[in-house]
Amino acid sequence: MTRRIFRNTMMIILSVLLLCGIFIIGVLYRYFNKELTDELYNEMRFITGGVEANGLEYLNGLDKMEIRITWVDRDGTVLYDNHADVATMDNHGDREEIKNAMLSSSGNSVRYSYTLSEKRIYHAERLSDGTVIRLSYVQSSIWKILLGMIRPVLMVVILAFSMGGILAYRLSKQLIEPL
Repeated sequence: MTRRIFRNTMMIILSVLLLCGIFIIGVLYRYFNKELTDELYNEMRFITGGVEANGLEYLNGLDKMEIRITWVDRDGTVLYDNHADVATMDNHGDREEIKNAMLSSSGNSVRYSYTLSEKRIYHAERLSDGTVIRLSYVQSSIWKILLGMIRPVLMVVILAFSMGGILAYRLSKQLIEPL
């Protein structure tokens, strides 16, 4: 009987830990994506100001960045890209975020980049001369975020499961003792 109570209590503890873990991972994924989007918008303010003031000279003066910067002319021709060769790039006038920026001053999208072979978050803004600056970051998958957090999450799960095991053992002993 003690074993049965212990086993059932441990199953409940394990279920609660799994549900909490899934919930926490979902919340963290949303949080990291929001932070990434906010950072993209902040970077956009600095870069558009620099390009408005100094044009291509400003972009060429930037160090190699994780963020992808693409400058697109009014007709969709790529004028500058810090991650790909401009000469080999297709016309970008049909990209969702660039079309929206040309129509309403800014645009956003999340999609797979065939040029860089990865899923990216895009934000584009139209400059006063009609050209468009587009910034993008790699959108990490939930598995990549989870793998980055695996050690601390495992430590917490092992600690919680161990403490739960001790409490379940004591509880099952106390419940059976009067019988």
